Amino acid sequence: MKSLSALMVLALFVSPVAAQRRPLQLGDMSSMQAVGDPQLSPDGATVAYVRSQTNYETDAQLSEVELVATASGVVKATFAGSSPRWSPDGTVIAFMGKRENRSGLFIHNVATGAERFLVDPPQTDHWLGRSPKNWAWSPDGSMIAYVAADGPAPAPTDGPKAYSRIMYKTRTGFSDNRKSHVYVIPSAGGAPKCVTCGNFDEHSIAWAPDSKRIAFVSDRSADPDNTYGNDIYTVDVSTGALVQVTKTPSAEFSPHFSPDGAWITYEGWIRPHNTKDSPGEDQHLFVVGANGGAPRQLARALDRRITESDWQGGGKYVYFAAADRGATVIYRVSPSDDKVETVIGGRFQTTAWSLDAKGTTIAFLRTDDVHPAEVFVAAADGKNARQLTNHNAAFLSGRALQGAEEFWFDSFDGTRVQGWVMKPAGAEPGRKYPTILEIHGGPHGGFGFTWSEAFQDEAAAGYGVVYINPRGSVGYGQTFSDGSILNWGGGDYRDLMAGLDAAIKANAWIDTTRLGVHGGSYGGFMTNWVITQTHRFKAAVASASLSNLISFYGTSLYTDLIEAEFNMMSWDNYPLLWQWSPLAHVEHVTTPTLFIHGEVDHDVPITQAEEMYTALRKLGVDATLVRYPGEGHGFRRPVFIKDSRKRMIEWFNRYLRSGAG
Repeated sequence: MKSLSALMVLALFVSPVAAQRRPLQLGDMSSMQAVGDPQLSPDGATVAYVRSQTNYETDAQLSEVELVATASGVVKATFAGSSPRWSPDGTVIAFMGKRENRSGLFIHNVATGAERFLVDPPQTDHWLGRSPKNWAWSPDGSMIAYVAADGPAPAPTDGPKAYSRIMYKTRTGFSDNRKSHVYVIPSAGGAPKCVTCGNFDEHSIAWAPDSKRIAFVSDRSADPDNTYGNDIYTVDVSTGALVQVTKTPSAEFSPHFSPDGAWITYEGWIRPHNTKDSPGEDQHLFVVGANGGAPRQLARALDRRITESDWQGGGKYVYFAAADRGATVIYRVSPSDDKVETVIGGRFQTTAWSLDAKGTTIAFLRTDDVHPAEVFVAAADGKNARQLTNHNAAFLSGRALQGAEEFWFDSFDGTRVQGWVMKPAGAEPGRKYPTILEIHGGPHGGFGFTWSEAFQDEAAAGYGVVYINPRGSVGYGQTFSDGSILNWGGGDYRDLMAGLDAAIKANAWIDTTRLGVHGGSYGGFMTNWVITQTHRFKAAVASASLSNLISFYGTSLYTDLIEAEFNMMSWDNYPLLWQWSPLAHVEHVTTPTLFIHGEVDHDVPITQAEEMYTALRKLGVDATLVRYPGEGHGFRRPVFIKDSRKRMIEWFNRYLRSGAG
């Protein structure tokens, strides 16, 4: 692959001032600003993006859309809202917002600042997996298509609730059984029209260039709850006539028409059985005729998990993002010869990109271990990249941040594995410091060259941080991603221990007598597994953790995770699931453990933490279970996020602060 990126040698962001810096503190979190969703105007002259700030004391969050000139970086306008999308002529922006007693989709006039309400799309709480309920402008600007539920929400009831479907749970509640359909509404205002109403869910929409058809994704199998067989369809907006574009045994996502309307690209899988969350198979990029036919895979030689794909304005390239050895890289591929080129890549992560209408300029987010995400712009080939926003410069200039040192090691079987080490703030030569092993979720997630407020918090509290991408992680190819299948707690656990040993060998400051371990979701599973396999850790914190793979199967939102990862229905081989369940080995645990869990987490039900917690207490091991009301898998309320981090640091302080320093 040929690299076109000038960012490999670009100075990274704006360097913080060296004088009078202090480590981050938990109270500093409210001063941070998050930047996301950069959207280039059709002419490339302006970027609309979302700037948000969370107040962890008042439990509130502010979200604003900012318009900034790409040439000068001057802010041209700011208004409350999120998810901005430019009209094709660039004169107005559609966005999600709330004004007085109305919330939903609004239109903002760029020249005058005038706003008008368009529609409030009702949303079902039924979970469709990796399927956005999005909206999009028609290319001629006359309409906006959006995904909405097929009726109002049912009235709440305190009475009995009867269920007859597999996916009766949502991420934090229970399905209201409404369907999601594609609607269109005149952009000037008027009555919405449902163009796909019926007995199935439709979502993930994209317009054809002629503004006459909409591509969407739908699972029209006999029992969508029991499969993940999304296919791509198109619908004629005027007549409602449907065309099924793909007919594969697996799932498709994110359709996009080519500029000439002849082709549709999409992301998808080849394997017939995958899970709605954290699949083992890396996502691939395909192109198919807009009226159907045999799909053709693009970027076949890359062997990476592909996301965020779309056509360049002229149709010469399809752009996409993929994780690559701790980085997130923007690539482009020529559909004619399948040649892949790197556009933006380096020791950082790039996400959430967009191109102008002609495909000459790209806007994207960029982040690394000492810089939160900011908006950058570059030529479409990656050249002349420059930073456009710098919202956290003043904040960062007064804080001493800890950079991460990358390392690679040979694991137990010779597999090369990547990791990072972050020193504690103010570390002095010759001293030893307590250190926390952090474990990512997934299992097919991954750490990398990116900002982590949580890791900075731990370093500021005086802890070293070691984080590793064991087998199962993304960014290293399909064979590596498959490394944890049928083997949770096997090779991945041995990778983590070998990586920790390698970090200790290379960093004399790590105090091996004061080690802690923490992870969330699958990382929580692995934390529970770790403490059943070794006594080297003096304290553990398990967030949203799994402990019993047999009971998890029947209580989780996605039963298909166990089916995909262990290639079976759970009852076909209970001994294997029990073998890899931490609860099966709990009698070996001596490590004091804090369990952090949301009470309405239906991804990993709180019963998983309860089973492990109860066992530890029965065994006389010091353990605490902290339950957060109303929270699911990943906390939303700022006060609870702050509280959970504070409790974690206090737990490690209790068990890791004594000893040599």
